[in-house]
Amino acid sequence: MNIEKFKTALNTGGVRPALFRVQGAIGRTTLPDQVGFLTKAASLPASTLGEIAVDYRGRQLKFPGRRSYADWQLTILSDGKFQLRNAFERWVNDLNSAIGNVSSEEHNLNNVLFPTWSIDQLDRKGKPIKTYTMYHCWPKEVGSIDTTHENEGLAEFAVTLTYSYFLTNDGTGNDRVPLGDAAFPGEN
Repeated sequence: MNIEKFKTALNTGGVRPALFRVQGAIGRTTLPDQVGFLTKAASLPASTLGEIAVDYRGRQLKFPGRRSYADWQLTILSDGKFQLRNAFERWVNDLNSAIGNVSSEEHNLNNVLFPTWSIDQLDRKGKPIKTYTMYHCWPKEVGSIDTTHENEGLAEFAVTLTYSYFLTNDGTGNDRVPLGDAAFPGEN
């Protein structure tokens, strides 16, 4: 490969990690503008395809196994009124109250306690070029906010969301069902 082919491969300038947008409801609370603007860092989510090893006469065949999805971590800048932190803490409390050790409602994955979240990788014009949509999200951890006399800057905290699965979109607005997915037997 020569420099001209390399330059042609990056004709749009490549993907910039700082150009992203996060969206989602914080349980019953929807603060989409604040989530989008005050999410300092996130990642495009990871998935792992496990393996099933089958032994046969001293040899091993490997087959694809269970697909698992890694937890998704966000770093949030704390707004001046603690609205985002309070919303995440209310969400955790709705899932399992600190005093009563109960949920505010049934854990039906289709209700407001398990919303859909997404992250868009944006191009230089602010248009999505890749979208990951995570389904049935809930906060596994709302991290600490460090306080110190030694730092200058804004307070921030991490939120770890877990979810059932994600689907992707290539930015064209096409259906988010991956190629090759077929309906389960008996579904229309």
